[in-house]
Amino acid sequence: MGGAHPVMEEIIRVNQRVELEAVVRGEREHYPSRIEILDDNGIVLAAPLRGGVLEPLRIGDPVKITIQHKDSLYEFETSILGRRSGHIPYLVVKWPTGLTAANRRAFFRLDVLLNMDYAILGSEQVLIEPPIPEKRGLVKNLSGCGLLAWVEDEPDLHRGSRLLVDIHLPETSGTTIARVVRKEPIPEDHRGRVAVGLQMEDISPTFQDEIIGYLFQQQRERRSKGIL
Repeated sequence: MGGAHPVMEEIIRVNQRVELEAVVRGEREHYPSRIEILDDNGIVLAAPLRGGVLEPLRIGDPVKITIQHKDSLYEFETSILGRRSGHIPYLVVKWPTGLTAANRRAFFRLDVLLNMDYAILGSEQVLIEPPIPEKRGLVKNLSGCGLLAWVEDEPDLHRGSRLLVDIHLPETSGTTIARVVRKEPIPEDHRGRVAVGLQMEDISPTFQDEIIGYLFQQQRERRSKGIL
């Protein structure tokens, strides 16, 4: 379709959740969207809304699309070809000439308040019989590739530590192996907990999609309420 390379067609798929970046009202904005239709005329996306109202994106406006595929992020620059109507409003953008690898930090993060359980893994521990995550933590910020959590401090918790983390979303839960990339005290916390930044190193594509879907849903709901 659209003369796309086979690898591109594997990554750009119908129902794939994406992030659309555009300049709106003079500000660079990020919107959750989804690929609805693929044909020779272009890529049809769910049009971004704010408070239930269409955002003023115009034909010819440049946009950047970020897509998560397996454990990687890809992005491409394109432009808006037109609009379509249906059960939801759509935008049509040009097929890209190619994809580039995106910085994993480019994928949006959202402040949340979710429970998690975790266990600290030994430096070379093989997960033939994984430990049961029994320690409790609080997820304060989440993305499809990392999280910020408040946990109890202990000597084995340091930069480079690997954790088996069970993240509890409202309707499901799943596990990931994550590495501590930073650790900081929380001055305002009377319990003396620490904030740890965790980078996900091993997560199933299904659970990663569920995290991203949850974040997109939260982003839409907050924008419709004027919170974002």
